[in-house]
Amino acid sequence: MTELAQLSEDQRDCLQELVNVAMGQAGDSLARFLEVFVHLSVPRIKLVASDEVLPEMIQLIGNIDVSAVRQGFYSTSQQVRGEAIVVFSKTSFDELAEIMAYEPDEVNEQSEQELLLDITNILNGACLSGLAEQLGYELNYSPPSLIGTELNVGRLFDKEQLSWSQALLIEINYRLDNESFKCNLLMLMPGESIEVIKQSVDEFLEDL
Repeated sequence: MTELAQLSEDQRDCLQELVNVAMGQAGDSLARFLEVFVHLSVPRIKLVASDEVLPEMIQLIGNIDVSAVRQGFYSTSQQVRGEAIVVFSKTSFDELAEIMAYEPDEVNEQSEQELLLDITNILNGACLSGLAEQLGYELNYSPPSLIGTELNVGRLFDKEQLSWSQALLIEINYRLDNESFKCNLLMLMPGESIEVIKQSVDEFLEDL
């Protein structure tokens, strides 16, 4: 069995600070788009084996029905790849539609999907770009795609199709001020990406 990678305390602390900066940029972008204050959680960073991903997500989000959008990202020069998944609570769209002043006849399945894709684009674009800029990466992105609506968290992944043994999991929670809307941004960077990230973090620490 291949030995699993580990993060040192310094690497974890540094990466958490870098993610803090990036998630702040994403939160600001979302706040400007919705014109409301956005609360941010402390980012959670963990190395997980493939069979731990779904239990970890259930622990972070709850064993509930959600809507979810995924977006792939990669850097050919730094050999970093991964997926960013934004998970929305069941009541999120209703709150978003109210904030965006949708008329009742504008609220339908198509408008829900479009709004969820827009929010995902804003969060992923700002957060991933912010993190990549600090580490000196240039990222490319696939278009966001809907995983599903009213889907149980335990069905977000088909674990039989996971081609990697271990991934770096970064989780961020966004919540609107005085609203029930909340969403979780989950970044998964598997395989060789872990060692590239660790090396980049070490280089960042050396330059301080």
